[in-house]
Amino acid sequence: MYFFNKFLILFSFVFSSIDVAAHGDEGRIEFWKKYYNPTIEVIQEKTPSIKIKLHKIGSFYQLESIIKNFDLTPEEDMRNNNSTRGYVKLFINGDFVTRIYHKRFFMKKMPIGNNEIKAILSSNMDHDLTYKNKLVEDTIYYQFPEYNFAEARAKSYDLFVKCEFSSEGQTRLKELNNQGMTLQESSHYLQCVHDSRSNTLDSFKKQMKKYQLAHYNITQDALLKRIDLWKSYEDNQISLNDARNKNKFIEDSIDVQMNEFIDKIKDNGH
Repeated sequence: MYFFNKFLILFSFVFSSIDVAAHGDEGRIEFWKKYYNPTIEVIQEKTPSIKIKLHKIGSFYQLESIIKNFDLTPEEDMRNNNSTRGYVKLFINGDFVTRIYHKRFFMKKMPIGNNEIKAILSSNMDHDLTYKNKLVEDTIYYQFPEYNFAEARAKSYDLFVKCEFSSEGQTRLKELNNQGMTLQESSHYLQCVHDSRSNTLDSFKKQMKKYQLAHYNITQDALLKRIDLWKSYEDNQISLNDARNKNKFIEDSIDVQMNEFIDKIKDNGH
């Protein structure tokens, strides 16, 4: 009996393989899609449904699942394979993220760009629910960050201005002027400038043109070096004269690096 059952299993597999081969590439794709993503058809009178909403809470997000005629049952995982209970499968941009067993799901991170967020109802045995051969699912789209590149540049400029003209910036400016120094000779101010750009523009690097991206990366790197430099001065590790000389070298190196980048692009014929 054991060998007979093994023969039946082998025969079924071979038969399926022949059938798939007969239908070409499309048949193979469809076969493996069903193999790795099994489904279960809804047969109950009250059809299950799901709607999802995204709520922004501070710097984080909560995904709300509004479910009807379907129970979330983590205690029945891998048992009771039917279309009335199970969990929610969460996909972002086509990639599986996690199972959801509660009405609200906390999302700490959101991918950069225009995101497709999909939720599919699944049975406890990992079979996706279908009704009339269509998945029981809902999909929403969300742009992160919420502003576009032009708006990000404007926001970056507004934050940069606040580094100097906020009450804190004006207080720091007076203190530095009393010492015969400028605002640019402050690690706090330079850090503020760096962050005002990084927090708004880093997400849009892919949208920057080649020269624009190079200049952005070089100037941001120079800011970090200048921040460390002026921290050394503020900690009494170097003199003011040394700090100013080294600061000038870092600033001058921006043009040097940009010219090297331009020459490299020309040599490569781009």
